[in-house]
Amino acid sequence: MIELSPQQKGVVELPLGPLCVTACAGSGKTTTATHRLRQMRNLLNDRHGIVALLSFSNVAVDTFRKDYYALERAQSESVRPSAVEIDTVDGFLTTNIIRPHAHRAMGSPRTAFLVHGRETFLRRFTVWDGKRTHPTTDLRITFEGGMFAYEAGPSYAPVKIATSEGQKALEKLGKVGAYTHSSGRYWAIRALKEQPFLLRALARRYPLILVDEAQDIGKEHQEILELLIDAGAELSLIGDPNQGIYEFSGATGEFLNDYRNRTGVTHRGLMVNYRSVEPIVKLANKLSGRDDESDRKEAATSHGAFFIPYNAAEKEQLLDAFRNMLASAKIDPSRAAVLCRSGKGVEEWRGGEEDQGQGTVREFVSATIYRDKFHRYDEAFRYVCSAVVGLLAENHGRQLLSRISRNVGAEVKELRRMLWAFARDSTNGVPDGSLLGDSEWHPLLVERVKQLLLRLENELGIIPADNIGNKLAKRGLLNKPLVAMSNLASKPDAAPLRVSTVHQVKGESIDGVMYVAEKRQIRALLDGPGTELGRIGYVALTRARDLMVLGVPDTCASEFEAELLDYGFRKAGT
Repeated sequence: MIELSPQQKGVVELPLGPLCVTACAGSGKTTTATHRLRQMRNLLNDRHGIVALLSFSNVAVDTFRKDYYALERAQSESVRPSAVEIDTVDGFLTTNIIRPHAHRAMGSPRTAFLVHGRETFLRRFTVWDGKRTHPTTDLRITFEGGMFAYEAGPSYAPVKIATSEGQKALEKLGKVGAYTHSSGRYWAIRALKEQPFLLRALARRYPLILVDEAQDIGKEHQEILELLIDAGAELSLIGDPNQGIYEFSGATGEFLNDYRNRTGVTHRGLMVNYRSVEPIVKLANKLSGRDDESDRKEAATSHGAFFIPYNAAEKEQLLDAFRNMLASAKIDPSRAAVLCRSGKGVEEWRGGEEDQGQGTVREFVSATIYRDKFHRYDEAFRYVCSAVVGLLAENHGRQLLSRISRNVGAEVKELRRMLWAFARDSTNGVPDGSLLGDSEWHPLLVERVKQLLLRLENELGIIPADNIGNKLAKRGLLNKPLVAMSNLASKPDAAPLRVSTVHQVKGESIDGVMYVAEKRQIRALLDGPGTELGRIGYVALTRARDLMVLGVPDTCASEFEAELLDYGFRKAGT
């Protein structure tokens, strides 16, 4: 769009004041936010103040910067660079609070610095859950009802940490100036609360703040924004509650929904979808209960929303069917995407490998996949190191693996060189992934691993274990290649397809989309965006410009068919 629509102008041209904009998918939120940012800057009568536009991804920030400065150049007006700041929310906190000021709240003599958890010095920083210790860097911190809460352990089985223990562990780590991605917002909140002068200065420096994708504001971000509002900053939000798909991190969309009802806040809506053809918009309306209008009234018969049953064991057939639908709709495969709910689903649909092997052999399988499928030689090397160390005599111990990773000692350096060559070379090392797992790949692996172990013993004095044959058994290997045909191509000349999670394409416009769903994901989609899983399906649907295909497992296709047809899906091939 070159010209702003009436609804967009109605947002952009408002006077200064707290604002909440709820917008449908494809309504031009980025364009609206960019023009509103310029309007806010022009209306700000404060030569010291800066207008901040914040979002939640680097891709969005890069787009905003490009569009904003292009808009300024097009207007041929003088630009005061310091009058506008465009950044991610966490980048804004890091630049303005954590690095320059958090050390005082931490009690540290140095500038705060980010740690990732693998640094050697972190081994002495742990937190007690009442039964065992966890690395302090594994702490996950949330903010609810004015209080911090702590947990550790895997996300599928979290362990609550007592408030006193969580705070004590963070403060111990903070005294050396270290913080994690999870604790950064913790220290930002404490810095603002414990240093009132900082809060006043920040609100004075940024009197106007506009947050894009505001449905992704979590509890910690909300607390910081509330503090800034109380200190005098004026907040504007723009977003779509139906696209809130980060509930696992505390972003429920409640703040956006509630903010528009606050006294003094002006509310506007963007209800014209410029992205999708009308059948897709009508389907989205029926799922969400909205009444948005499609700007694209005419659609070819090959465009719209379809569903197609699939057999999980026959991935290539479904992908070929999707390619045929793209061809009928005149959509280049490079402008299409296959979307999955999870990263695991993405890996399955990128290559279609089934899990093969057990124990040590499984580690060699993983090395093969990372090398031959993803070209991740670093990960292949890591798996080879772990597998080989597992084949050594007990007196070498698992400490050897740590020494290899740290590259400590002349002996270790030579060992690393040999293992690196074994991981990288499919001719003499880990066999090629195109070979059949049980009958071709495994015999070569056993022969080459035994040769490698013999070299390690003769040249480095590293003794292998006694039960090598058992540890290299072919249990769990199949009579099929470890790595399926590349680029999802069941035919050598088949067009490659992009495969991604729904989270990774949020905000994009894609000509053709296929959302490969499981039974519960389909149920959630049809139930509407009242749950995070339902909103994930809604986001997948509303990415599509011309063609949306829902992959339905053939085991439940008959169960959903009548309901899908009633909502506006068409069955592919009919």
